[in-house]
Amino acid sequence: MKFTKLMAVGTTLAVGIALAALPATAAKKPTKRKTTTTTKAKVATTAVPSPAAPASTTPASTTPAPAATPAKTKGLLWDNGPCKAALPEYKVGIIAPFQTPVLSLIDQVNAMEASVKAFNGRGGVGGHCMALTTCDDKANPNQEVDCARQFVDKGIVATLNDTTPFNPQGVIDLFLPAGLPRVGVSPQSQDLAAASIPITYAFGAGGAGTTLMMVPPCIAHGFKKIGMINVDSPGIAGLIGLMQTMLKAYGATLVGNVAVPAGTTDFQQFTLAMESKGAECTILPLGENEAKQVLRAAQQLGGKMRFSGSLGTFGLADLASFGNFGEFIYLNAELPPATASQTTWPILKEAIADLGASGKPELQKDQIKSSPLRSWVTVYAFVKVIEQFGKPDDVSRKAITDAFNKATNVDMFGLTPPWTPSGRVLPSTHPFYSFFGAVSMPWYYQGQFNSATNSIDVSPNKLMFTNEVTGIIDYPQPPK
Repeated sequence: MKFTKLMAVGTTLAVGIALAALPATAAKKPTKRKTTTTTKAKVATTAVPSPAAPASTTPASTTPAPAATPAKTKGLLWDNGPCKAALPEYKVGIIAPFQTPVLSLIDQVNAMEASVKAFNGRGGVGGHCMALTTCDDKANPNQEVDCARQFVDKGIVATLNDTTPFNPQGVIDLFLPAGLPRVGVSPQSQDLAAASIPITYAFGAGGAGTTLMMVPPCIAHGFKKIGMINVDSPGIAGLIGLMQTMLKAYGATLVGNVAVPAGTTDFQQFTLAMESKGAECTILPLGENEAKQVLRAAQQLGGKMRFSGSLGTFGLADLASFGNFGEFIYLNAELPPATASQTTWPILKEAIADLGASGKPELQKDQIKSSPLRSWVTVYAFVKVIEQFGKPDDVSRKAITDAFNKATNVDMFGLTPPWTPSGRVLPSTHPFYSFFGAVSMPWYYQGQFNSATNSIDVSPNKLMFTNEVTGIIDYPQPPK
């Protein structure tokens, strides 16, 4: 198989369908972070409350302030000058756990702030400035719902790349009757369900998609005896059940799975368990820390079993640290890596410049992961869809929803195929419709580390999640 050579960094892996509250990144020491509301280029802050109290955000400021000037690039995007403070603003929001021992997505939030500022500098949405409210759910189910309630009450007209894995149904139960659209949401299983269609406009299929798409790369390399080293959660049973149709279509078998309990110190046992069951390639729906330790232990054992994970878990530097063993790891993601070829994806130059202008170390070129890149892509799509298919002067939830329902073949600069946000892939009669009815962008990249070039070789053949998971393994590639 021929590959296009790309440099890559990872993104955070949100693990599994029905695994909403599971660790998705390595546990990190939390640092203090204020919940912020960004209005144009002006930022107001309030202290984040304790988990027992509602998350707090300040109201969007009405003080006129100049928009941030976007990074100067000779590129593909428009430049209509700064947005107009005198016009009604688009109050947008993002909910996510900022920095917690369970899951930390502060880079995704910082990227959203940087992206909103950059696009406000290009003219905002038809001249209207975007005012961003961020809310830290602190990995707390009650606080997550408090954030959603505040967004509804404060007139947020859309969320952008929000991630609500700790009480997804509680958030949906508030947003759905309020008609609050979620653009670029990082979806949990409940967000992908048919019942969430009226408000869900996602790229990819979230953790479920990433995890299930770990299987085909194993098979593409000739390995049909699949193992799984997974998070310790009863929700994994649902994931295994959804995997069976795809495995049968490939003539492959899941030979067994083993969970990694919290507090584990002996990581060699998991590789040994999979080898004893005859696994040739093992998928890793794990948090970042656990996945890396499993692989380090496997490397020490010197076996020949392959592994399949996500670019959300392993960045280029992580893979390079394994040396030649890094080539034993297959990868997938919804977007190309930020460090991919700018000849193939020239828009990455502007995305990198916009994010890098923030000055945040995690938003510089070699450090950008997929979740912060998705923040930038989401803001681009939000502006593009409303300006091309909507009525920019109607700043309302309904007008935004109408624009996204009307939009067809939105130009995504090749980062994804042309996007029809309301173009749900599965028909309502499909047996998997209730699980994945809200999926409108099903394509995944797949790749493998190349130690000789210190890069990721990305296959030209993309995986279509909704086909793969339903047992359709031969299908045409998407239009470019």
